[in-house]
Amino acid sequence: MREAVHSVVRPQQHSTFVRRALFGGAALAVVASVGGGASGSDAPVDDATTVAAVTPLAVAAPAEGIRAVDFGEVPQPGTACSEGLRFTPPRDIPVAAGSSQVLDLAKLTQLTVDPEVTYGDLDGDGADEAVVHVTCAFGANGATDSIHVWKVEGDQLVHLAGLSEPTDQATAGALPSALEGVAAGDDGVTVTWTRYAAGDPNCCPSEQARMTYALDGDTLAPAGDAVVTAARP
Repeated sequence: MREAVHSVVRPQQHSTFVRRALFGGAALAVVASVGGGASGSDAPVDDATTVAAVTPLAVAAPAEGIRAVDFGEVPQPGTACSEGLRFTPPRDIPVAAGSSQVLDLAKLTQLTVDPEVTYGDLDGDGADEAVVHVTCAFGANGATDSIHVWKVEGDQLVHLAGLSEPTDQATAGALPSALEGVAAGDDGVTVTWTRYAAGDPNCCPSEQARMTYALDGDTLAPAGDAVVTAARP
């Protein structure tokens, strides 16, 4: 099995961007200056309307193959920010240099693409697919993670499947799990989720759960049981 493992990259701006933007009109003016909506308008999105999709989730692929794709420049599925928007998410969210514009000014919603992409032949056709992790940050501390599988079909880069939540095996109690690491190989995608044990404080999950998912058409389906271990120090 060819496997590439990486820990989820959470750029510092995910936590600091929101805090800075809350401090006074000067910071909000900066947000407004860069906060054009996903529809391409010069004005930030600041009402309960649907953002129009501007590109389909199939774009021109480089001749060198999927490993030559810069996913920091590829539109990402709008569903990745469904929890961070006050309106129906667009079909896709344009990004440049790894980040979207501010999508919803009231919630300061912004999508960021992890620069670390992992690869594996998930469908057994002899060609690699790419597994891309994205984070949608919103509000004071909100963030949702999701992973997305892409492949080259002909001369196009096509989005195949996405995953944003662990199975019940990987969760415990009422506190949500967070995506902590991704490994793609020819036998599937292994995702590490944080896991709260009974009595864990909100800040500090003491366990982690590793789940392997197989590509099944347009779905990442669980392949086997979760492996629960102590959280990494």
